[in-house]
Amino acid sequence: SENEFHLLDLLGLEARLNQQGPSIGKVTDLTKAGNDLLEIQLLEGRKVLIPFVKEIVPLVRIEEGWLMITPPPGLLEL
Repeated sequence: SENEFHLLDLLGLEARLNQQGPSIGKVTDLTKAGNDLLEIQLLEGRKVLIPFVKEIVPLVRIEEGWLMITPPPGLLEL
């Protein structure tokens, strides 16, 4: 199915908050711990961990090099 891919394919993808962009960072690491976590390095330099679940990462476009995240409030704030 469309949602079947290897987590390694996600490394280096741009993270966007909507389909048109812009990029807010990119996927720099993956953690398998019960829930898969994506580590995203934000353009400002901080790293955040995002649970890789459909509610938070609703769209992945490996061919186009990006994924969309809908982080819960507060996740991207300091």
